[in-house]
Amino acid sequence: MPFVHANGLKFHYQQAGAGPDVMLVHGLTGDLSIWLLCQAMQTLSASWRVTAFDLRGHGYSEVPPRGYTSADLAGDLLGLLDVFGAENAHVIGHSFGGVVAVHAAVLAPERISSVVLSDPYFPALRHLENASRWGHWEAFRQEALEAGVELSDEHWYDLSHFFDQVQHLDGERMLKFRQAVGLPGLNRLMRLSTTTCGVDTRVEGGLSSELIATMKRPALALYGEFSPFLATSEFLEENLENCEVAIVPGAKHRAPEENSESFVRLIEGFLARQSAQGTESLISHQNTLC
Repeated sequence: MPFVHANGLKFHYQQAGAGPDVMLVHGLTGDLSIWLLCQAMQTLSASWRVTAFDLRGHGYSEVPPRGYTSADLAGDLLGLLDVFGAENAHVIGHSFGGVVAVHAAVLAPERISSVVLSDPYFPALRHLENASRWGHWEAFRQEALEAGVELSDEHWYDLSHFFDQVQHLDGERMLKFRQAVGLPGLNRLMRLSTTTCGVDTRVEGGLSSELIATMKRPALALYGEFSPFLATSEFLEENLENCEVAIVPGAKHRAPEENSESFVRLIEGFLARQSAQGTESLISHQNTLC
């Protein structure tokens, strides 16, 4: 199992292929396996060097007690680029991983070639959304309630309250909750509940709506047809200088799982266009010099 050190932490990663770099960033409470299960890593590695890694506190990466804002996680991403000797990279981020990708792109635009944002929710744009409208949320909320965990429609974004309740489950309630989320999911939640992740990921972390709008790197915003965050997709399309929005048919928030074929095909097409445009720019520059 491969590990590297960056920013003083140990990160688990998987890497395949050769060529321009592509970094895959999963969402909160997940791990890098999402990119293998949806075949994104296997497909993209035919043309690019693809690296997937577990965020701090997730998967097999180290679990520091604090430092989980999008700024912290963007710093980890940039640190890993250094470790892998990547001058720049295309970054694909799902959910909060998309927030991390944007934050890295505004902090170090010269290091980020383009971004693919898979259904991201931004704390700074919270006022645009209401995840309680999402059918999957309501179903999970009911399952959690039956296990003794109360999830508020008003504070659906507050993971700290959620983590605190999970920590204090016992007996039958813990068994029911484990049945609802699965043992791997429970283990991930219990580990993160000892950190500041819940608090850190609900704050802007310096990534204001104004700063989001300054991102100029080419972007593809992928949103599920039934995503709870479609208002955010409209904001990105209207405010980002170089952003296209595509809808993943039949998907909700987890397009990599819910329609992996369309999801990967859209990403592959976008990256191919970025490569073609880069080649055209290089030829144009060489012709100018001649």
